[in-house]
Formats: sequence, structure tokens, C-alpha cells
Amino acid sequence: MAATTSTPTVGTRSVGIDTLRIVGLAAVVVGHVWIDDTTRAVIYTWHVPLFFILTGYFWSAGRPMGGELRKRWQTLGVPYLTWLVLLLAMLAAVAAVKGGVGPDAFSGALYGGTAAVRPFSAFWFISVLFLIAVAYRWLERFGTAVSWGVALVGLLAAYLAPDVVTAGPLGVFLVPACLLFVLCGRHLRQLRPRLSAGMGAGMVSAGAGLVLIGASGSLDIKAGDFGKPVFGVLTATLLSCGFILLAEALDGRVGVPAARAVGRLAACGMAVVLSHAAVLWVLRTGPNGGWVDLAAALVLPWAFALAVLRTRFGPQLTGAGGRRP
Repeated sequence: MAATTSTPTVGTRSVGIDTLRIVGLAAVVVGHVWIDDTTRAVIYTWHVPLFFILTGYFWSAGRPMGGELRKRWQTLGVPYLTWLVLLLAMLAAVAAVKGGVGPDAFSGALYGGTAAVRPFSAFWFISVLFLIAVAYRWLERFGTAVSWGVALVGLLAAYLAPDVVTAGPLGVFLVPACLLFVLCGRHLRQLRPRLSAGMGAGMVSAGAGLVLIGASGSLDIKAGDFGKPVFGVLTATLLSCGFILLAEALDGRVGVPAARAVGRLAACGMAVVLSHAAVLWVLRTGPNGGWVDLAAALVLPWAFALAVLRTRFGPQLTGAGGRRP
């Protein structure tokens, strides 16, 4: 039986997808607080692929390159640079007062990608997402087959030479492999009218099963690790796509006030991604932190972002503007 898509609760937004974004953002923070094997298996397998797949799911075909650049600059580039400047200033202040901040911290932050460590741990994702959007917009003119070919070659390169793939500035060499998830998201959108929440549950169950039997491996895309060949990407895609179908089942079932609250929290996502590692840096959280570290890394960035969301500084700090990724 064909599935129908519910009307989003508020405006043109999906409260289910906004809820999923919040869950995904929280998973990103969890993945930076704990890096034990269990967390890596449960969280790393899908938390970053989800956002790449959402980018493809909401991809707007036919947008001119100039429009794409303006959109991504506003929602990704400006917050990236704003938080980069703020955190570099914080590092400089700490270095001047206490010392202990080496030059590598500054050069790594400016180079980006895998060279950027705390407090810039998640910056690579924003730069890669920006570059993927621009690259895919350019590749569209050559047809779907070319885009898939580039993505598959990029994934093969990641398996064969992860050190090379992760060596580029701003994570640029990760772009072709990560494009595969964007393409999966766009394909999901095309199939969406024929898919149901029940099918989404089946996808999640299948993905979880692959995790449980150890078939997927634990993905760490920043490190160029896409899990076990075929099964790593398959698992990430099954889980992410299944979560999307399940999340959309919430649409029309959540009241307007709650949906608006969820939308505001989701709009803070960019600020949370870019600032939570700074909280962990200040707390000197180790490889496996505690619940206090997690609470601080979630509550403080989100509270700050909510406070500035509707101020004159909101666009610079959050990139918000009623947009989808």
C-alpha cells in the first residue's frame, strides 16, 4: 500500500524531521563525550550519515549555482567563520593568560578537516557539507550516473587510502565519498510516495541487525573510516532512511505549540555543532567523559543558541532562516 506524506505541523516544516535533527545533534555530542566501542557501534554508524542523507532528501533540483552558493554561505559558511573567529579568540586569550596552547591548535583550526581538534572537533562536517552541496550542484549537469560514479570512486579511495582522503584542507577529499549519502537521500525522496512508516521500521531493524552481528563496523567518517566494505554504508543508509520515515510519521500528530518549540530547538543546530566541543575543551573532558560533561555540552550551547536565535546576531551564530539543509 502506497504511503502518503503528512502535512507538516508548522508552515512547510516537518516536526518529525526537526525532532530527528535534534536527536541526531544530541548523538553527535554523545559521540564526542564517549568513544568506547559500544558508543561507536550505536552512534557513529548513523549520526553523521543522517545529516548528509537529509541534505539529499531535501535537495532542490534546478537551483542555479549562484543561488546554491548564497544559500550555503548564509546557512553554513557564515556560522563556520563566526565560530572559528570566536574560538580562535578564546584560544588566544587562554594562551596569553595561562599558556599551554601550542601553534598547532591555531594552524589546525585554520586548515580544517581532520587537522582541527578540540575545540573545533565538528568543524570538518560543516565545511564538507558546504563543499558537497557546491560539488553536487555542479555535477547535476552531467546526469545522475556521473554523480554516482564520482561518489563510488571516492568511497573506494577512502577504503584504499584513508590517510590521503583525510589529508585535504577543510576535509575536501572526503567530499566524493560523502556524496554517496546525499545521493541516497535524494533517491529516498523519489521513492517516498511508495514507502510507509512500517517500511521505515523494517529498515531500522535490518540496520540494527547488521550492527549487532558486527557486519557494519563502526563508521568514523572524519577519520576516513566508512566501516566494513559495502555493509558499513549499507547499514548507515538503512538506519538513516528508516529514521526519516519513522520521524515523518509524527507530522500532524504534534500540537502547534510543541511543533514550534521543536522547530526552535532544531534551528539552533548549527550553533550546537560548532560550539559543543568548546565546552568539552573547557571542561578538559577525556576520551570517555561523564554525564556532567554530556549535560554541559548539550545544555550550554543550546541555551546560548536559543538566547541569540532571534537577535541581530542570530544569523551569524546559527545560520537559521527557516531553511532545510
